[in-house]
Amino acid sequence: MTLIELRRVSRTYTPPRGPEVHALRSVSLKISEGEFVAIVGPSGGGKSTLLNVLGLLDDPSSGEYLLAGTRPGRVNRGDAARLRARHIAFIFQAFHLLERRPAIDSVGLNLLYRGVALRPRQKDSIRALAAVGLHDCAWQNTSTLSGGQRQRIAIARAMAGDAQLVLADEPTGNLDSANAELVLDELERVNRNGAAVVIVTHSPEVAARADRIIRVSDGVVVSDTETRALRETPANPPEDETAETPEETRTVIRATDMLADAWASISSRRTQTFAQCLAVVIAVALSITTLGLSASAHAQVSETFDAHLNREVSASWTTPLPDSEPLMDTPATARSVAGVEAAVIVVDVAATAVSTASATAQVQPHMVAGDLEEAARVEIDVAPWHQGTLAPGEAYVGDLLARDLELGDIASAPTVQVAGERYVVAGLITDSQRLPLLRGELVLGADASDLDEVGSDATLLVRTMAGAAPQVASQLAPAINPFAPERISIVAPTDDGQLRGQIEAGVQATLVSFTLLALLVAIAALVNTTLMAVNARRGEIGMRKALGAKERDIGILITVEAVYVGLLGGVGGLFVGMMAILTVTISQRWAPVFDLTLMPLAVLLGVVVSSAGGAFASIRAARLRPAENLRAS
Repeated sequence: MTLIELRRVSRTYTPPRGPEVHALRSVSLKISEGEFVAIVGPSGGGKSTLLNVLGLLDDPSSGEYLLAGTRPGRVNRGDAARLRARHIAFIFQAFHLLERRPAIDSVGLNLLYRGVALRPRQKDSIRALAAVGLHDCAWQNTSTLSGGQRQRIAIARAMAGDAQLVLADEPTGNLDSANAELVLDELERVNRNGAAVVIVTHSPEVAARADRIIRVSDGVVVSDTETRALRETPANPPEDETAETPEETRTVIRATDMLADAWASISSRRTQTFAQCLAVVIAVALSITTLGLSASAHAQVSETFDAHLNREVSASWTTPLPDSEPLMDTPATARSVAGVEAAVIVVDVAATAVSTASATAQVQPHMVAGDLEEAARVEIDVAPWHQGTLAPGEAYVGDLLARDLELGDIASAPTVQVAGERYVVAGLITDSQRLPLLRGELVLGADASDLDEVGSDATLLVRTMAGAAPQVASQLAPAINPFAPERISIVAPTDDGQLRGQIEAGVQATLVSFTLLALLVAIAALVNTTLMAVNARRGEIGMRKALGAKERDIGILITVEAVYVGLLGGVGGLFVGMMAILTVTISQRWAPVFDLTLMPLAVLLGVVVSSAGGAFASIRAARLRPAENLRAS
């Protein structure tokens, strides 16, 4: 019974430049079930094109193609893939195995695209390998096999699918005579089992093994000679029962098999996978670093603002105020206001001479009561014998003034004379953030009567809780003197919310821009890398399509591979990014801030970046024509 019939089939190629190429010219022939046919002829005569047309790898420009009595005509690519998966097997001169993967994966590839489950697929693959004498090589890496073994694996792949038609393109071209003989023996065995075998060859010895020799030259069948009678083949059902339409041969690859195949694919190409993962790692690491540093910088800005700008309030007035409480009690009154942490009253004393036994200086003393160090942010080198707050008869002297007065070691309790009164020096003022002139002046301890009688100008310095300054500023004057609050001048920091927001927004915008730039660069790099990888895999992609893979299957394969790369790169990028955040924050003495949402975000970013980079490659891979890519490889 006729398996394939060509009726006046022509194939013309129109290159971008130059004249049309007539690869086939009005070819008519029939291939019967169980035939062993050799196609011979000069190079460039049209042999491979004829084989591609027979195998539905290429479409005729004109004429009719009949398969098993049906007329599929110019079928779409999906239908052609299903017909190849169900009816046709290919054996290539270049072997076209899945490199660096177990041989069983290559043997079962056609069954994979038929939707056969894993266990039956492996069982049929091992049976086919045993038939060609390679049972022990099922799990061996194909890259370690000899040329003869690789070609026999290709034959086992054809046997595993029980195809009706086996097409072989120069299957012995890369083999020595001994291995070529073994391969031809296997092809004859496939033929005896009922499959039609069509082999393209330049070798007269190979052609002599065939039942029929078709000579092609200049795209025309110049001779068609039977060398011996057809071998007996198993009985076949009537033609109308064996003919299958594309709708009857639908094949769907299983999701689990698709995922396993994609993982095995990226595992077999470790160098290329590492390069793609590295690009994702860099992109994700930069993104996580910038986002993490953004959070740390936000916290640092807030901490800086909270520690300084918005915590200092001062009140000043000229004494006395009507119905005013003693100045000594003012710090305690201020601390009763919600939000106040520390307070000190500073009363200016008229400038006077301050002297020691060695020198004299004209300075302005101040009398204080309350928490001078905390409220005024004053640093004092306190004498070892001194404890508590400054008491009447004690003084703190600015370090600059102490130098001018040639003051001795404060541990020995030196004294200074101020306006005829003697004070024991209890410490040296070495820094003063709010009252910087104190380093050249001195402050005196006083009791209630001293404060009320000596000064005319009083200043209350208050340090508030974070964010409480505006509230404290509004309540401080009435708290000090509810009878004359208008006579008290309040100085509070301006609302820093807008400034804080501007700084944080600026930092955030800069880091986000850097993140987006890093992602775009990574996607561009991945597009280029993945396209190069697809170009390097053109032979594999052509082979997969020849064995039944549809365009959708190839697109999904490349996409799933990209997702795997994204997952691996996302995890790696998260680790590198976290290490970078730690390094930067520790070097800057910031408190590192780790947002737990960065963990799933890192993986998601990796998948998005890798998938975006692989999108173009998956589209291109899906559109590659099998015949062109099998020739290009």
